[in-house]
Amino acid sequence: MSDPDPRLVARVVEAIAGRTEAQGAALAAALAARWSPPDRHDPAAMQWLRRWSPKPAHFPAPVCSCPSGRCLVCN
Repeated sequence: MSDPDPRLVARVVEAIAGRTEAQGAALAAALAARWSPPDRHDPAAMQWLRRWSPKPAHFPAPVCSCPSGRCLVCN
């Protein structure tokens, strides 16, 4: 990556320094609106979550081939 052009950097600093507080707030709000969508609740999704019930996966335990019958590796 090459060094930044000092004239470009100066123009950017001047543009930022010349903003009013209201202009800065408007720019921040515009960037925030595009950066991430606002959190929202979709009624259909909320109903689905209420009806959904996760089912645990039950698997038979493997047969232990150790002399003790239930070692820490097999258990």
